[in-house]
Amino acid sequence: MRAWLNGAAVVSVVALAGGCAATSGTDAAETRAADRVIDEPPLLPPPPAEAPAGFKWVLNRPYSDEFDGDALDTTKWKTSYAGWPGRPPGLFVPEAVSVADGELQIRVGNLDPARPGPNGEPDHWTIQCGAVQSREMGASYGFYEARIKASSTSTSTTFWMKHENLGNEPRPYKQTELDVLEAIGNAQTWPGFKTTMHFNTHQEFFPEDASEETVALKEGGVVALPEGETVNGAFRNYGVWWVDANTMHFYLDGERVATVEPPTDRDPTPFDQKMFLNMVCETYDWEVNPTPEELAVEEDTVARYDWVRSWTLVRDDASATPEAEKARRSSGRY
Repeated sequence: MRAWLNGAAVVSVVALAGGCAATSGTDAAETRAADRVIDEPPLLPPPPAEAPAGFKWVLNRPYSDEFDGDALDTTKWKTSYAGWPGRPPGLFVPEAVSVADGELQIRVGNLDPARPGPNGEPDHWTIQCGAVQSREMGASYGFYEARIKASSTSTSTTFWMKHENLGNEPRPYKQTELDVLEAIGNAQTWPGFKTTMHFNTHQEFFPEDASEETVALKEGGVVALPEGETVNGAFRNYGVWWVDANTMHFYLDGERVATVEPPTDRDPTPFDQKMFLNMVCETYDWEVNPTPEELAVEEDTVARYDWVRSWTLVRDDASATPEAEKARRSSGRY
């Protein structure tokens, strides 16, 4: 595990919104904490967001890992993605995932031999990709952060959360996705994916009538890395404070750089669903796929995750004085 990075100044911000609802966020965090497995943190630095008066951050262990062993902790993680094998030609395979040198490593490469598609299509899957997903779909309000160095290929290096309908939610239903980082170390179609932190929120509304069109809403932004830096050049800390159903603060190297308040056109509290936590390397249908020759250069093909840390707010009885609580509620903000 590498040392904690206190962060450098961010050069520029695209799409920075303001504000958050303090009372609802804190109350929601306290409510959600009751159905999680939470323990006191080890000797780790707290998240870069200061806890509101009367509250403290505690480590949410099922969604945290220092990757200091020699194998993936399969009580927390699985090496597949629920209901999704990958995006052709990139197939998620367990052998792409390993833990070594204090890191989670996801290695892309050539699939040899290529694998057929679901209907027997030859050479449907030609690129090895990897997915690590939390065992539980229980990630909710809190702070989520990972220290990541992207691979140097045109496959992605990502850190995100999503609520999936696993077949137990009848229509109409919604799915939500919270992307903390989408990076491409050798981005070609849109080179900015190499030099910026891309983050997003997605909402999908599936109507009762399956023949009707799904409604998709999106709100996100882009933050430039320090001048001359790239996502595959060094480890950086990427994080989000998921405050409540309507507010997300995004962090780069310990600094708050943007706020997103997702659209409420279809739902007044859009991000109230529990989610899987994901670390995924995939191919995109809009990006140029890496060549077999590029995938043969092993030092370029590994996405590295030094650690992932997740925190939730609980009441701190020692500091929750009546005066502090009154001031917090009257301020309307954290």
